[in-house]
Amino acid sequence: MRILIIHDRFQFRGGAERMVLDMCKMLGADLVTEFWTDETFSQSDVPHKLTVLDKGEPKAMVFRYFRSQWNFWWKTRKLIREYDTLIFSGNNCLAAALRPLHGKKTILYCHSPVRYVYDLLSFRRGMEPSFLKRFFYYDIGKYLIRGLYRLGLGRMKVVIANSENVRGRLQYYCHTESQVIYPPIQTDKYRFIEQGDYYLSWARLDELKRVERIVWAFREMPDKKLIVASGGEREAAIRKLAEGAPNISVLGWVDNEKLYDLVGRCIAGIYLPMNEDLGMTPLEGMAAGKPCIGVDEGGLKETIIPGETGTLISAAAPINELVNAVRVLTPARAAAMRAACEAQAKNFSLEVFEKKIRAAIGQ
Repeated sequence: MRILIIHDRFQFRGGAERMVLDMCKMLGADLVTEFWTDETFSQSDVPHKLTVLDKGEPKAMVFRYFRSQWNFWWKTRKLIREYDTLIFSGNNCLAAALRPLHGKKTILYCHSPVRYVYDLLSFRRGMEPSFLKRFFYYDIGKYLIRGLYRLGLGRMKVVIANSENVRGRLQYYCHTESQVIYPPIQTDKYRFIEQGDYYLSWARLDELKRVERIVWAFREMPDKKLIVASGGEREAAIRKLAEGAPNISVLGWVDNEKLYDLVGRCIAGIYLPMNEDLGMTPLEGMAAGKPCIGVDEGGLKETIIPGETGTLISAAAPINELVNAVRVLTPARAAAMRAACEAQAKNFSLEVFEKKIRAAIGQ
């Protein structure tokens, strides 16, 4: 069985990208993606053949979408003939399925249906200041994007959701049934080193991760230390927000070894995403015996067990609740959760994932 994984793009170091690299290794699969930036993993991490269809991301939103559709539909036409099994990871990549695929097994690993035209439509539309862009991108464009997505989704023989949360979205928005296979955590990479004196955020710095709220909370707690170990489009704004607060350090992206060390020495992780699909950040911390302060919505409700592997605050992530949660989750209380955290992380190990994904593709 020759396997090709078709992933949207390697734009940053996210959980989906890490999972794709793990899946390439365990399944002996080749990889094709639209573009690869310097902000993501090294191309040397790809264990087998890699095909990159285009250069960096265009700035114009409309061009970005249509270029992606074109790249996957047209530029993969010869490549996919060489493979028996096609595993799609993402949304735009489904354009590669909009052609005859006789005799091929098609599988989608769904991180979420296209969020900006489904569950995040109102949020994204409200963030757009231009009336014309709101009208053409969201009021009109949503129908085209939904239609193309549903066409590609209909070509899949197996649909896998990365969480019960995403399984529900697929059913609600697309009337599509799926099975849940949680993404894997590299449990052997993260380990408890010591109980340090800081809390840690390593979520990507974009609007949906709401890292600004974490920084604001620690500005109100000068006696508590925070380290932000990640980058992204909001990095400059977050650095500016942290100015004048000696208890807050913004490191930007760090290499893997540095991240493993930071996680292994923190008191706890803090992760406040907006209706996250699943969220691998809390699980990475749990693999190191560290609990997580998260929000009571989305995939975090599937991983954070209040009082055992962390704390959940209201979905709106009010700063006063976060301040209280940090003060309650003392170093001693966090250390007492170590065994439960490590046990929870084992349920999301590479071994568990590999067994389930092989069964799903019939290997």
